[in-house]
Amino acid sequence: MLLMMRLIPAFFLLFLSGPLAAQDISLSLPIGCDLGRDCWVFQLPDVDPGPDRMDYACGKLAYDGHDGTDIGLASLAEIARGVPVFAAAPGLVKGVRDGMQDALVSEIGKEAVKDRECGNGVLIEHADGWQTQYCHLRQGSVAVRAGQKVEAGARLGEVGLSGSTDFAHLEFILRKDGRMVDPFRGLEGGPECGPGDKPLWDAAARRALAYGPAPYNIGVAPRGPKYEEVLKGRFPDDTLPGTAEAMVLWAEFNGLAPGDILRMSLTGPDGAEMASHSETMKGAKVRQFLFIGRKRTQPAWPKGDYAGRASVERSSGIGAGTREIRYSFTVE
Repeated sequence: MLLMMRLIPAFFLLFLSGPLAAQDISLSLPIGCDLGRDCWVFQLPDVDPGPDRMDYACGKLAYDGHDGTDIGLASLAEIARGVPVFAAAPGLVKGVRDGMQDALVSEIGKEAVKDRECGNGVLIEHADGWQTQYCHLRQGSVAVRAGQKVEAGARLGEVGLSGSTDFAHLEFILRKDGRMVDPFRGLEGGPECGPGDKPLWDAAARRALAYGPAPYNIGVAPRGPKYEEVLKGRFPDDTLPGTAEAMVLWAEFNGLAPGDILRMSLTGPDGAEMASHSETMKGAKVRQFLFIGRKRTQPAWPKGDYAGRASVERSSGIGAGTREIRYSFTVE
Protein backbone atom coordinates (compact mmCIF):
# COMPACT_ATOMS: atom_id res chain seq x y z
CA MET A 1 0.00 0.00 0.00
CA LEU A 2 1.39 3.32 -1.01
CA LEU A 3 1.04 5.94 1.70
CA MET A 4 1.62 9.55 0.81
CA MET A 5 1.95 12.74 2.78
CA ARG A 6 -0.96 14.97 1.80
CA LEU A 7 -0.37 18.67 1.32
CA ILE A 8 -3.22 20.76 2.72
CA PRO A 9 -4.57 22.96 -0.08
CA ALA A 10 -4.87 26.68 0.45
CA PHE A 11 -8.59 26.40 -0.24
CA PHE A 12 -9.09 24.67 3.09
CA LEU A 13 -6.69 26.63 5.31
CA LEU A 14 -7.74 29.44 7.57
CA PHE A 15 -4.78 31.04 9.31
CA LEU A 16 -5.59 32.43 12.72
CA SER A 17 -3.44 34.34 15.16
CA GLY A 18 -3.32 34.89 18.88
CA PRO A 19 -2.40 32.79 21.93
CA LEU A 20 -3.93 29.41 22.64
CA ALA A 21 -7.23 29.77 24.43
CA ALA A 22 -7.78 27.93 27.67
CA GLN A 23 -11.06 26.39 26.54
CA ASP A 24 -10.81 22.90 25.03
CA ILE A 25 -13.05 21.39 22.40
CA SER A 26 -15.01 18.16 22.92
CA LEU A 27 -15.10 15.87 19.90
CA SER A 28 -17.67 13.20 19.17
CA LEU A 29 -17.01 10.32 16.79
CA PRO A 30 -17.08 11.76 13.24
CA ILE A 31 -18.12 8.57 11.43
CA GLY A 32 -21.19 6.36 11.48
CA CYS A 33 -19.76 2.87 11.73
CA ASP A 34 -18.98 0.28 14.38
CA LEU A 35 -15.27 0.61 15.22
CA GLY A 36 -13.60 -2.78 15.32
CA ARG A 37 -16.39 -4.46 13.34
CA ASP A 38 -16.94 -2.63 10.07
CA CYS A 39 -14.37 0.18 10.28
CA TRP A 40 -10.96 0.57 11.91
CA VAL A 41 -8.38 3.17 12.87
CA PHE A 42 -5.60 2.79 10.33
CA GLN A 43 -3.34 5.76 11.02
CA LEU A 44 -2.92 8.48 13.63
CA PRO A 45 -1.29 11.90 13.77
CA ASP A 46 2.50 11.87 13.70
CA VAL A 47 3.69 13.39 16.99
CA ASP A 48 7.42 12.98 16.28
CA PRO A 49 8.92 16.42 15.52
CA GLY A 50 11.74 14.99 13.39
CA PRO A 51 11.93 12.77 10.31
CA ASP A 52 10.79 9.66 12.16
CA ARG A 53 7.14 8.67 12.74
CA MET A 54 5.38 8.02 16.04
CA ASP A 55 1.78 7.94 17.17
CA TYR A 56 0.58 9.08 20.59
CA ALA A 57 1.16 5.60 22.06
CA CYS A 58 4.81 5.58 20.90
CA GLY A 59 3.86 3.17 18.12
CA LYS A 60 4.32 3.47 14.37
CA LEU A 61 0.68 3.85 13.35
CA ALA A 62 1.50 6.99 11.36
CA TYR A 63 3.81 8.24 8.65
CA ASP A 64 6.13 11.23 8.80
CA GLY A 65 4.12 14.44 8.75
CA HIS A 66 0.71 12.79 8.90
CA ASP A 67 -1.67 15.15 10.67
CA GLY A 68 -4.96 13.26 10.80
CA THR A 69 -6.81 10.31 12.27
CA ASP A 70 -7.65 7.86 9.49
CA ILE A 71 -10.74 5.71 10.03
CA GLY A 72 -11.11 3.27 7.16
CA LEU A 73 -13.34 0.60 5.69
CA ALA A 74 -12.34 -2.98 4.93
CA SER A 75 -12.35 -2.56 1.13
CA LEU A 76 -13.33 -0.21 -1.67
CA ALA A 77 -16.55 -2.16 -2.14
CA GLU A 78 -17.69 -0.89 1.27
CA ILE A 79 -18.00 2.66 -0.09
CA ALA A 80 -21.33 1.63 -1.61
CA ARG A 81 -22.77 1.20 1.91
CA GLY A 82 -22.87 4.98 2.25
CA VAL A 83 -21.00 5.23 5.57
CA PRO A 84 -21.89 8.68 6.96
CA VAL A 85 -19.45 11.34 8.15
CA PHE A 86 -20.58 13.64 10.96
CA ALA A 87 -19.49 16.97 12.42
CA ALA A 88 -17.46 16.25 15.57
CA ALA A 89 -18.48 19.54 17.24
CA PRO A 90 -20.80 22.48 16.54
CA GLY A 91 -19.47 25.21 14.30
CA LEU A 92 -19.60 27.12 11.03
CA VAL A 93 -18.79 25.50 7.68
CA LYS A 94 -15.93 27.52 6.18
CA GLY A 95 -15.27 25.51 3.03
CA VAL A 96 -16.45 22.51 1.06
CA ARG A 97 -15.36 20.61 -2.02
CA ASP A 98 -17.27 17.98 -3.96
CA GLY A 99 -17.15 16.51 -7.45
CA MET A 100 -13.77 14.79 -7.37
CA GLN A 101 -13.82 11.18 -8.52
CA ASP A 102 -13.43 8.24 -6.17
CA ALA A 103 -10.27 6.60 -7.52
CA LEU A 104 -6.99 5.07 -6.38
CA VAL A 105 -4.30 7.73 -6.57
CA SER A 106 -1.83 4.98 -7.48
CA GLU A 107 -3.85 4.51 -10.67
CA ILE A 108 -4.77 8.09 -11.61
CA GLY A 109 -1.46 9.65 -10.50
CA LYS A 110 -0.57 12.39 -8.02
CA GLU A 111 -0.85 15.11 -10.65
CA ALA A 112 -4.57 14.41 -10.94
CA VAL A 113 -5.10 15.53 -7.32
CA LYS A 114 -2.35 18.16 -7.02
CA ASP A 115 -3.38 20.92 -4.59
CA ARG A 116 -6.56 18.94 -3.90
CA GLU A 117 -5.04 16.09 -1.91
CA CYS A 118 -7.82 16.23 0.68
CA GLY A 119 -10.27 15.30 -2.05
CA ASN A 120 -13.91 16.05 -1.43
CA GLY A 121 -14.10 17.52 2.03
CA VAL A 122 -15.50 19.90 4.59
CA LEU A 123 -13.76 22.44 6.84
CA ILE A 124 -15.56 23.64 9.98
CA GLU A 125 -14.55 26.53 12.22
CA HIS A 126 -15.41 26.18 15.90
CA ALA A 127 -15.15 28.56 18.86
CA ASP A 128 -11.80 29.67 20.32
CA GLY A 129 -9.71 29.09 17.19
CA TRP A 130 -10.50 25.40 16.71
CA GLN A 131 -10.99 23.82 13.27
CA THR A 132 -11.93 20.35 12.10
CA GLN A 133 -11.38 19.05 8.58
CA TYR A 134 -12.94 15.98 6.95
CA CYS A 135 -11.17 14.54 3.88
CA HIS A 136 -11.64 11.91 1.14
CA LEU A 137 -15.43 12.05 1.07
CA ARG A 138 -17.45 10.21 -1.54
CA GLN A 139 -18.16 12.06 -4.76
CA GLY A 140 -21.56 13.73 -4.68
CA SER A 141 -22.11 13.06 -0.98
CA VAL A 142 -21.24 16.43 0.61
CA ALA A 143 -24.41 17.56 2.37
CA VAL A 144 -23.49 21.03 3.70
CA ARG A 145 -22.52 24.38 2.21
CA ALA A 146 -20.10 27.15 3.15
CA GLY A 147 -21.59 29.54 5.69
CA GLN A 148 -23.91 26.93 7.17
CA LYS A 149 -24.07 26.45 10.94
CA VAL A 150 -23.95 22.83 12.04
CA GLU A 151 -24.41 21.01 15.32
CA ALA A 152 -22.33 18.09 16.55
CA GLY A 153 -23.55 14.99 14.74
CA ALA A 154 -24.73 16.85 11.65
CA ARG A 155 -24.28 14.74 8.51
CA LEU A 156 -21.51 16.16 6.33
CA GLY A 157 -21.18 13.45 3.67
CA GLU A 158 -20.02 9.86 3.22
CA VAL A 159 -16.71 8.00 3.34
CA GLY A 160 -15.10 7.81 -0.09
CA LEU A 161 -11.88 7.51 -2.06
CA SER A 162 -11.34 11.03 -3.40
CA GLY A 163 -8.02 12.88 -3.28
CA SER A 164 -4.61 11.42 -2.49
CA THR A 165 -5.50 8.04 -1.06
CA ASP A 166 -5.39 4.36 -1.89
CA PHE A 167 -7.97 3.12 0.62
CA ALA A 168 -11.53 4.06 1.54
CA HIS A 169 -11.40 6.19 4.67
CA LEU A 170 -12.20 9.39 6.47
CA GLU A 171 -9.23 11.50 7.46
CA PHE A 172 -10.15 13.70 10.41
CA ILE A 173 -7.84 16.62 11.19
CA LEU A 174 -7.96 18.91 14.22
CA ARG A 175 -6.27 22.34 14.40
CA LYS A 176 -5.98 25.06 17.03
CA ASP A 177 -5.05 28.53 15.77
CA GLY A 178 -3.85 26.97 12.53
CA ARG A 179 -1.67 24.29 14.15
CA MET A 180 -2.36 20.56 14.16
CA VAL A 181 -3.41 19.08 17.49
CA ASP A 182 -3.54 15.36 18.22
CA PRO A 183 -6.98 14.86 19.81
CA PHE A 184 -5.69 11.80 21.65
CA ARG A 185 -3.08 13.95 23.42
CA GLY A 186 -4.89 17.28 23.75
CA LEU A 187 -3.20 20.61 24.38
CA GLU A 188 -1.59 19.73 27.69
CA GLY A 189 0.06 16.43 26.72
CA GLY A 190 0.63 13.82 29.38
CA PRO A 191 2.62 10.60 29.82
CA GLU A 192 5.38 9.98 27.32
CA CYS A 193 3.39 7.14 25.75
CA GLY A 194 -0.39 6.98 25.83
CA PRO A 195 -3.37 9.33 25.87
CA GLY A 196 -2.87 12.83 27.19
CA ASP A 197 -4.09 14.07 30.54
CA LYS A 198 -6.96 15.87 28.78
CA PRO A 199 -7.75 14.10 25.49
CA LEU A 200 -10.22 15.96 23.31
CA TRP A 201 -12.33 13.01 22.20
CA ASP A 202 -15.43 12.57 24.36
CA ALA A 203 -15.81 9.40 26.44
CA ALA A 204 -17.79 7.47 23.82
CA ALA A 205 -15.30 8.30 21.07
CA ARG A 206 -12.36 7.28 23.28
CA ARG A 207 -13.93 3.88 23.86
CA ALA A 208 -14.60 3.39 20.16
CA LEU A 209 -11.10 4.52 19.13
CA ALA A 210 -9.25 2.30 21.61
CA TYR A 211 -5.64 1.64 20.57
CA GLY A 212 -4.52 -1.80 19.46
CA PRO A 213 -3.83 -4.12 16.52
CA ALA A 214 -6.62 -5.99 14.80
CA PRO A 215 -7.47 -8.34 11.96
CA TYR A 216 -9.97 -6.34 9.94
CA ASN A 217 -10.85 -8.22 6.77
CA ILE A 218 -11.15 -11.91 5.91
CA GLY A 219 -12.48 -14.01 3.07
CA VAL A 220 -11.96 -16.95 0.75
CA ALA A 221 -10.65 -17.17 -2.80
CA PRO A 222 -10.43 -20.01 -5.37
CA ARG A 223 -6.69 -19.34 -5.84
CA GLY A 224 -3.89 -17.31 -4.34
CA PRO A 225 -5.26 -13.74 -4.36
CA LYS A 226 -3.39 -10.57 -5.19
CA TYR A 227 -3.68 -7.77 -2.65
CA GLU A 228 -5.14 -5.43 -5.27
CA GLU A 229 -7.98 -7.89 -5.83
CA VAL A 230 -8.79 -8.00 -2.13
CA LEU A 231 -8.59 -4.20 -1.88
CA LYS A 232 -11.16 -3.85 -4.65
CA GLY A 233 -13.50 -6.42 -3.10
CA ARG A 234 -13.11 -9.04 -5.81
CA PHE A 235 -13.92 -11.96 -3.47
CA PRO A 236 -17.21 -11.01 -1.85
CA ASP A 237 -18.97 -14.38 -1.86
CA ASP A 238 -19.37 -16.72 1.08
CA THR A 239 -19.52 -19.71 -1.24
CA LEU A 240 -16.85 -21.59 -3.15
CA PRO A 241 -17.44 -23.96 -6.07
CA GLY A 242 -16.49 -27.55 -5.44
CA THR A 243 -14.28 -27.48 -8.53
CA ALA A 244 -12.17 -24.51 -7.37
CA GLU A 245 -8.48 -25.18 -8.04
CA ALA A 246 -7.62 -24.16 -4.48
CA MET A 247 -9.20 -23.11 -1.22
CA VAL A 248 -7.45 -20.02 0.07
CA LEU A 249 -8.29 -18.15 3.26
CA TRP A 250 -6.98 -14.57 3.25
CA ALA A 251 -6.90 -11.92 5.96
CA GLU A 252 -5.70 -8.37 6.54
CA PHE A 253 -4.29 -6.97 9.79
CA ASN A 254 -3.52 -3.42 10.87
CA GLY A 255 -1.71 -1.50 13.59
CA LEU A 256 1.05 -4.04 14.08
CA ALA A 257 4.12 -3.68 16.29
CA PRO A 258 7.24 -5.82 16.80
CA GLY A 259 6.36 -8.91 18.82
CA ASP A 260 2.71 -9.08 17.74
CA ILE A 261 1.74 -12.66 16.87
CA LEU A 262 -0.49 -13.25 13.84
CA ARG A 263 -2.40 -16.53 13.50
CA MET A 264 -4.66 -17.99 10.82
CA SER A 265 -6.48 -21.31 10.54
CA LEU A 266 -8.80 -23.02 8.07
CA THR A 267 -11.11 -25.85 9.20
CA GLY A 268 -13.18 -28.26 7.12
CA PRO A 269 -16.78 -29.47 7.55
CA ASP A 270 -15.58 -32.42 9.65
CA GLY A 271 -13.83 -30.09 12.10
CA ALA A 272 -10.34 -31.10 10.97
CA GLU A 273 -7.77 -28.36 10.46
CA MET A 274 -6.85 -28.02 6.78
CA ALA A 275 -4.25 -25.27 7.03
CA SER A 276 -2.75 -22.95 9.64
CA HIS A 277 -0.04 -20.35 10.00
CA SER A 278 1.49 -18.18 12.70
CA GLU A 279 4.22 -15.57 12.62
CA THR A 280 5.71 -12.97 14.93
CA MET A 281 6.13 -9.46 13.64
CA LYS A 282 9.75 -8.31 13.44
CA GLY A 283 8.86 -4.70 12.73
CA ALA A 284 5.96 -2.27 12.81
CA LYS A 285 3.49 -2.28 9.92
CA VAL A 286 0.34 -0.29 9.35
CA ARG A 287 -1.05 -3.23 7.32
CA GLN A 288 -0.24 -6.86 6.69
CA PHE A 289 -1.86 -9.19 4.15
CA LEU A 290 -1.62 -12.97 4.61
CA PHE A 291 -3.24 -16.04 3.12
CA ILE A 292 -3.20 -19.80 3.70
CA GLY A 293 -4.86 -22.71 1.96
CA ARG A 294 -4.66 -25.95 0.02
CA LYS A 295 -4.75 -27.00 -3.61
CA ARG A 296 -7.48 -29.37 -4.69
CA THR A 297 -6.18 -32.94 -5.12
CA GLN A 298 -9.55 -34.66 -5.53
CA PRO A 299 -12.39 -34.32 -8.08
CA ALA A 300 -14.19 -31.81 -5.87
CA TRP A 301 -14.04 -30.26 -2.43
CA PRO A 302 -16.37 -31.92 0.08
CA LYS A 303 -19.65 -30.05 0.36
CA GLY A 304 -20.45 -28.30 3.61
CA ASP A 305 -19.52 -25.40 5.84
CA TYR A 306 -15.91 -24.36 6.34
CA ALA A 307 -14.52 -22.02 9.00
CA GLY A 308 -11.69 -19.50 8.97
CA ARG A 309 -10.09 -17.62 11.83
CA ALA A 310 -7.56 -14.79 12.01
CA SER A 311 -6.17 -13.28 15.21
CA VAL A 312 -3.45 -10.98 16.47
CA GLU A 313 -1.99 -11.16 19.97
CA ARG A 314 -0.06 -8.41 21.76
CA SER A 315 1.43 -9.57 25.03
CA SER A 316 2.12 -6.25 26.74
CA GLY A 317 1.98 -2.49 26.44
CA ILE A 318 -0.77 -0.24 25.09
CA GLY A 319 -3.27 -2.29 23.13
CA ALA A 320 -2.30 -5.60 24.78
CA GLY A 321 -4.67 -8.51 24.30
CA THR A 322 -5.96 -10.80 21.57
CA ARG A 323 -8.34 -9.73 18.82
CA GLU A 324 -9.79 -12.10 16.28
CA ILE A 325 -12.30 -12.39 13.49
CA ARG A 326 -14.08 -15.55 12.39
CA TYR A 327 -15.47 -16.36 8.98
CA SER A 328 -17.55 -19.15 7.48
CA PHE A 329 -18.22 -20.13 3.89
CA THR A 330 -19.94 -22.97 2.09
CA VAL A 331 -18.88 -25.36 -0.64
CA GLU A 332 -22.00 -26.19 -2.63
